[in-house]
Amino acid sequence: MIDNYREHQNDFSSAADRLYTIITILRAPGGCPWDRVQTNKTTTESLIDESYEYLDGVIKNDIASEREEIGDIMINVFMNLKIHEEAGDFPPVDAINEVCDKLIRRHPHVFGEEKAQNADEVLSLWNSVKENVEGHKDKASDFFGHIPTTLPPLEKAYEIQKKLKKVGFDWESTEGVIDKICEELDEVREAIASGNKDDIEEELGDLLFSVVNLARFMKIRPNTVLHRTNEKVIDRFQKLFILASERSIPLDKEHAAEMNELWDEIKDME
Repeated sequence: MIDNYREHQNDFSSAADRLYTIITILRAPGGCPWDRVQTNKTTTESLIDESYEYLDGVIKNDIASEREEIGDIMINVFMNLKIHEEAGDFPPVDAINEVCDKLIRRHPHVFGEEKAQNADEVLSLWNSVKENVEGHKDKASDFFGHIPTTLPPLEKAYEIQKKLKKVGFDWESTEGVIDKICEELDEVREAIASGNKDDIEEELGDLLFSVVNLARFMKIRPNTVLHRTNEKVIDRFQKLFILASERSIPLDKEHAAEMNELWDEIKDME
């Protein structure tokens, strides 16, 4: 471990060593009571939160925020490494060496004699190495076995569709995906007309799955675009709230028309 952990370092390896040294001190007897009680579960939950905060910076093109949040991501990654080291599971160097070996093995077009001219060919090589060299073949009894059960439903739908694509079960064009969305929307309308709640839930699920499929087909992460829209709505309504207050417009159903006008005004300003 590095001795002068209070000083800035000038190279990546020393800076990474500094961070790991600080985390080691925080986790040691006499260190920080909060850091000492953290577990893999709590640090992983924090890692997810910090990843979304980093995504905020990326969407806003805020380099200062990206720099800060990616540092926070490293805190949680290194904390997890330290927890495993303390438990005697494995030293950090083993995890890093293992992933380095994996990257070299799965890039034979860079570190070997294979050829790949585009991203699709790279993915084909990557999957070939996974299946034929590493033995990660899908089991007939559990085709989706490698999809984490803890994934949020939106991400799980995306991963299910990626698996289906790998075996050729996919749409041929964007038009086909959009037609499927329209078909599912019609079925939602029919379910709503029937008044059967179970049917409505099922058809809404099918509609959401189809929309996720369109995002996947367009090579866009659905959670990213939904996160972006969520933030946009929050920002616009905050502006609407301020304008409504300035113009003495109550926020209630009776003034929905005025709120819609404010909403359009804010959109025009953007």
